Amino acid sequence: MAKRKIRWVIGSVLIILVLVVLSSLYERKPAVTISVGDWPRENTARRRVYEDYAALIRKKHNILIEPDEWAYSINSFLPKAAVGKLPTIYNTWFTEVQKIISAGYAVDITAALQERGWDRALNPLVAEIIMRDGKYYGFPRDAYLMGLMCNLKLFRAAGLVDANGRPLLPQTYEELIRTARIIKEKTGAAGFLIETNGNGGGWHFMNIAWSYGAEFEQEVDGKWRAVFNSPEAVAALQLIKDLRWKYDVLPDHTLIDWAKAQELIATDQCAMKFEAGFDHNGFDYVIDHYNMAKEDIAMTSVPAGPKGRVALMGGNIYMFAPNSTAEQLEAALEWLRLLGMSPDVSAEGLRYIEDSYRNDYNNGYVVGNVGVPVWTDPAFLAANEAIRAKYVNVDLEHFQSFIEKPAVTIRLEEPFYCQELYAILDGVIQTVITDPQADPQVLLDQAVEKFQKEYLDKLGR
Repeated sequence: MAKRKIRWVIGSVLIILVLVVLSSLYERKPAVTISVGDWPRENTARRRVYEDYAALIRKKHNILIEPDEWAYSINSFLPKAAVGKLPTIYNTWFTEVQKIISAGYAVDITAALQERGWDRALNPLVAEIIMRDGKYYGFPRDAYLMGLMCNLKLFRAAGLVDANGRPLLPQTYEELIRTARIIKEKTGAAGFLIETNGNGGGWHFMNIAWSYGAEFEQEVDGKWRAVFNSPEAVAALQLIKDLRWKYDVLPDHTLIDWAKAQELIATDQCAMKFEAGFDHNGFDYVIDHYNMAKEDIAMTSVPAGPKGRVALMGGNIYMFAPNSTAEQLEAALEWLRLLGMSPDVSAEGLRYIEDSYRNDYNNGYVVGNVGVPVWTDPAFLAANEAIRAKYVNVDLEHFQSFIEKPAVTIRLEEPFYCQELYAILDGVIQTVITDPQADPQVLLDQAVEKFQKEYLDKLGR
């Protein structure tokens, strides 16, 4: 009996020693290090959350996060990629994904996505963006749908409210013209603005042109053609010209980029503008920089044109440096899962989602507007909605049309050289709002020729 007890004690001690040794070996095992681009800079609360999660993943998964504040831009990307200095995880826009794949600056993540089953949860529109030849090269961060942002302070001042004080938001381009004219007459502020600089002009114009029945790029006999000089596109451009010269409802400023547009609407110099609607990013720029009251913000669907409501869908995609190891890729996906960006309904991921909504709420940003879900898993969508509902801080009737998307056709951005197309269209729009004699047909003919020669003709070379 005594011997058996001694053997049991010795065995227990040996097991403990083995566990201690294994534990020390694990602790000495080098951490998997990954760099994370687009690390929060100005948003202190979001930066603090990222730092907390970096500490958590280090402790729990032996993954070391190296923050990298570099954010994607067309001018800085290629030099950084060419010398192999891309972060392990970097963010880019929907329009850039296929160019990056073609250049070989993103690693294939197909096996990793399929192993987790995440590929089956992708929104098909998003999957179309991140795939090439049946393989996945990106991971969706978020998606937006273009809508119409309205300054309710100006609507109220112009008497554009119903008997219950609800704003009368325009639902067609004809209504937008009438609404803009009333606001200009009653308040002196511009009724509407369209961006004209920083690629914003083309970005906005595309929504109007599609609603008029125009197309921009079409494959004809195996070759891609620029086709945005059609009668429908000309009519859409004529609308913008009329807003300036016939109805006089645009701002006096002629060079308006994204930041300037935010300033004009936030400081009551303009009543309506196109805006990208996200789930988060609740109009934080106008609230942080200009103290715009969230109660003065509304969002409705893009107006309907002759061919209905057509809205542009865009967003952000995470891609992974081509020199990433298999271990780094696994670590990168674990980081994104921890941040609640995967379709997994895990306690860790839901915690981050709740942290994000809570931060939006505590900072006074709009919680209630929505973007386009990048995942379609019902359990994930239900969990996200349940959390979001706890923090809604605005009158949802001010966003109802945008949230419900009545009869809205969602269109992806053009497949080739889309940012370059936007830049060319910027110049076209600048011309029609500065020159009353400008001919929309001539301008679009010239733009089509330029875009075809300088960009689309390069495809397949």
